[in-house]
Amino acid sequence: MQDRRAQARSELAGLQREFQGYVLQRDPAVLDRVRGTGAADAATRMNVYAEGYALRLLEALETDYPGLKAIAGADEFEALGRAFIAEFPSTYRNLRWYGDRLAQFLLQAPAWSDRTELADMARFEWAMATSFDAPDAACLTRETLAGIAPAHWPHLIFVVHPAVQRVRLQSNVAAAWSAQARGDCVPVSRRDPYPTTWLLTRRQLQVRFRAMAPEEASAFDRVAARAPFQVWCSELGAIVGEQLAAARAVECLNQWLAEGALTSFVLDSA
Repeated sequence: MQDRRAQARSELAGLQREFQGYVLQRDPAVLDRVRGTGAADAATRMNVYAEGYALRLLEALETDYPGLKAIAGADEFEALGRAFIAEFPSTYRNLRWYGDRLAQFLLQAPAWSDRTELADMARFEWAMATSFDAPDAACLTRETLAGIAPAHWPHLIFVVHPAVQRVRLQSNVAAAWSAQARGDCVPVSRRDPYPTTWLLTRRQLQVRFRAMAPEEASAFDRVAARAPFQVWCSELGAIVGEQLAAARAVECLNQWLAEGALTSFVLDSA
């Protein structure tokens, strides 16, 4: 009895592998096990499952990347989506996380690697989705910071909110995303001479984004790396000048607090 059960499990596992092989790679091995009918042969019947798999993943990509579809066009989006699916079959139980490698795929795929805006938009939209789904946390306030003794300020290490994302873009995809979200005409794609860092934050279940000046982006990177206040202020002074460093640091800090980009602080023990 146990031998028959083991054999049955082995045969079932083999059938499942062959079924998956057809769905993912059109491997014809399973066709010998599928009965055709008068209306459809074995390949036609199996194509229903194979095409259904691809369409479901395309639907997931469309949900996560409406801006990419808007700038690429429906036909081109389907083409790049099917190419991505063929290269990266889903390994996730939750389709929310499928598509995490799309930006990298577009950077490397010969058919699309010369179109900077496509990878930029994929990177931007994935960052937006990641920000939206991030855990919640209380936001640090100016009132809390007002109670800190001046002697402690040089040693403050700020903790970035888990919903914060930063992404470097070299094209006007943020404007294109906003246009498609409003239902307006999408502007013509434009490649900028230098990349811009965008800060994404979330307040009341709404993801907001804005461009950062180079010195602010550099300072925020250091804050995110847990550099103490005195360290990143000094480094900021090397960029904007020592006379402007304090005022620019306060300006940046107030902006981050207003956006809910920081959640807490600790004191550097070094």
